[in-house]
Order: sequence, then C-alpha cells, then structure tokens
Amino acid sequence: MLIETSISINKPVEQVYAFVTNPLNLKSLNPATTGIIFDGKVAVGSRYTVQSKYGAREFNSVSEIVVVEPNKKFAVKAIAAPPATDVVSTYTFEQEGSGTKLHISMDAPVMPGTEGMVVPQLRASLDTSLASIKKLLGG
Repeated sequence: MLIETSISINKPVEQVYAFVTNPLNLKSLNPATTGIIFDGKVAVGSRYTVQSKYGAREFNSVSEIVVVEPNKKFAVKAIAAPPATDVVSTYTFEQEGSGTKLHISMDAPVMPGTEGMVVPQLRASLDTSLASIKKLLGG
C-alpha cells in the first residue's frame, strides 16, 4: 500500500536534498538510533546499517539506496528478514518559491483488514520524520 505525505521547508532544494540523502543524519532524526555504519558513498546499490536500541534490546537494520536523482528524487529500500517484506521509501524534492516541497511515499505491505489502524500510524510516523527534518534544517 502506498502511503504519502509532504511538507514545505523554507530552505533551497539543494540543502534539503543533501540532508535527506546523508544516512548519517538519521541519528539526529530518531533518539533510538545509536549508530550508523555507512561507507559514505551515496549511490544506487550502496547499503548502510542503522543501529538502534529500544529499551534493553538492540537492533540492526540494513537499507539500500535504490534511486539517486540529484535534487529531484531519492529512494531507499529497507531490507527485511524473511518472512517480512522490504519497504521502499521515496523522497521527491520540488522547488516551492525559495524553499522546497519535500514529499515522501512509502510502499509498505499492509495486511487486509488492518488498513484503518496501520495506515494512519505509518502516515503519522512519516509526518513526524518530515517535521524533524524541517526543524533540524531550521526551515
């Protein structure tokens, strides 16, 4: 199921794109993130690991960059261990006056019958992420 939302940020597209496409910035977006392992190359096929801690449990998740179109589009696939399904998040960047319209869409599997509960939660999570990006960029 495709879940979408967007936000306006009063910063140039280039600045917003640079922030969003740097996996090291993920640590500042989520207090549960304890580390990022990334070779520093933003390119299709590059992977990075997000290390997180929830309570006493530690988790690692791997993501792969699947689309890079400078200042236009960026997509990441969260690689899920079976039987779970991979999830792709796509960011698009549009000039909006002197700022940026940042749009995110998440293609996530949602079990039939749970849409009314799950989709609003996922959309709220995306809205929170976009609001954090805007706040961190000062826009």
